[in-house]
Amino acid sequence: MCGCSALVAGGRAPPSSIPRRLRRRRGSSVRAEVSPGAESERKKVAVAGAGWAGLAAAHHLVKQGYDVTLLAAEDGPTEEVGLRGFWYPYRNIFALVDELGISPFTDWKKAAYYSAEGLAVEFPIFHNQPRLPAPFGVFAYPEFPNLTLIDRLTSIPVIAAVIDFDNTDTAWRKYDSMTARELFKMYGCSQRLYREVFEPAIQAALFAPGEQCSAAATLGMLYYYMLSHQENSDFLLCRGDVEEKIFSPWLQSLEMEGLKFVPNKVPSSLTIDTDSGCISAIICGDEIYKADAFVSAMGLSSLQSIVKNSPFLWSHQEFTNLLHLSTVDVISIKLWLDKKITIPNVANVCPGFDDSSGWTFFDLTSIYDDYYEEPMTVVEIEFYNASWLVTLSDDDIVSEASLHLIKCIPDFEGATVIQKSVRRSPKSVINFLPGSYKYTPRGSTSFPNLFIAGDWIVNRHGSFSKEKAYVTGLEAANRVVDYFGTGDFAKIIAVEGEEPHIETLRSLSRRANELKSQIPLSEFFLQ
Repeated sequence: MCGCSALVAGGRAPPSSIPRRLRRRRGSSVRAEVSPGAESERKKVAVAGAGWAGLAAAHHLVKQGYDVTLLAAEDGPTEEVGLRGFWYPYRNIFALVDELGISPFTDWKKAAYYSAEGLAVEFPIFHNQPRLPAPFGVFAYPEFPNLTLIDRLTSIPVIAAVIDFDNTDTAWRKYDSMTARELFKMYGCSQRLYREVFEPAIQAALFAPGEQCSAAATLGMLYYYMLSHQENSDFLLCRGDVEEKIFSPWLQSLEMEGLKFVPNKVPSSLTIDTDSGCISAIICGDEIYKADAFVSAMGLSSLQSIVKNSPFLWSHQEFTNLLHLSTVDVISIKLWLDKKITIPNVANVCPGFDDSSGWTFFDLTSIYDDYYEEPMTVVEIEFYNASWLVTLSDDDIVSEASLHLIKCIPDFEGATVIQKSVRRSPKSVINFLPGSYKYTPRGSTSFPNLFIAGDWIVNRHGSFSKEKAYVTGLEAANRVVDYFGTGDFAKIIAVEGEEPHIETLRSLSRRANELKSQIPLSEFFLQ
């Protein structure tokens, strides 16, 4: 795996990556030991959701000797809908892949952004470029056919907001009330820079246009993927379906260690033990799964359904808050075309030509082992915020996808679709609307034995997408270990530290904010 071994060197997580209440007992934690015949004494944990978050929680808990049941909504583990690719800062996932002893990835790949006028940006492999102080490499090395130097220079004032946003609760609350577009407008970003660079990144990573995205979520995403270190924009791709290349061997290894995997189970509600105030079971249709602790590793819409079907949750503000959050529809289309088409870059990000939905397309012929030597072209297209497409027939969706491809690469015209696959994922990802942060849950709940994991919840690791899902799964496992007082904590690798100049500027920004707060009547004015 190209370049990944260096990412996990010294894999012990620093104290800041572990919740404070979990750090209390690190020195006294002991590994769970299960003696023969003591199966009934083991604590039972039910994990609902078999994506990155659920598998991560199950992975660590099984290794700590817990009796773990993993409930999957489909026949097998299924990757959460989210940003494609495995990006340079996915240090914990790369460590997992090394642990599993598998090699599922391509080498580092290039990407391109398209606008309505055609090719807008081509990104290099940043590992191959001299490292510049962040964030200058991201704007110096890519090729911008239509973007002038003056346009690029208008990104500099935006860095002030990036410096000010330090992923704390205070920073999230400060920037969550405005939209991403308002943020870039306030800091003087040029229209072309926003349209050709920032808007496509927002639509591909946050699944909605800038007018519908929180500035806080946008700043966190841009800092993690683009602005903190230039190499963070580099990515690998899986050489086949993630479910086949990663999840299948991962699940097999967990089942060998005692995991009970139960497919095709969609949780519909929870039950409570009124005497203890703890969750007692997960209900899946007519079946009941009892356990001593529970991890919800489902998407937002699934948990919202459980809240609606579990009246005892209505008196808990953290759960009724979930009903204030919104979701986004995603549609994935895979097309097999009858001829070879030259696609300059394997990964391509495009703004929606209707200004509301974004989309991406990937050259699977150059990525997947199974297609590499085939005399045809296989592409995968994903539309985000695509409620207008969900109700269309498969044929109509394929026609829309084909028209979008032709606008970016004219060679697609004349190609015949010989096979197609359309997957609708309604309400599959959270919409980071302005003001949504205050309604978004943390990993712990008011029920002492119920924990939440997923890429949509609030945590302080600083990661996004599948890396965040995986990390929150480990964090949920740590909370289970802490709850029972048995087992070792999972070691979570922190994101790479800030570059010295960013750290200095951020310290100065914090100090300036502290001085500002001490000014008389500072709280009188609207912030």
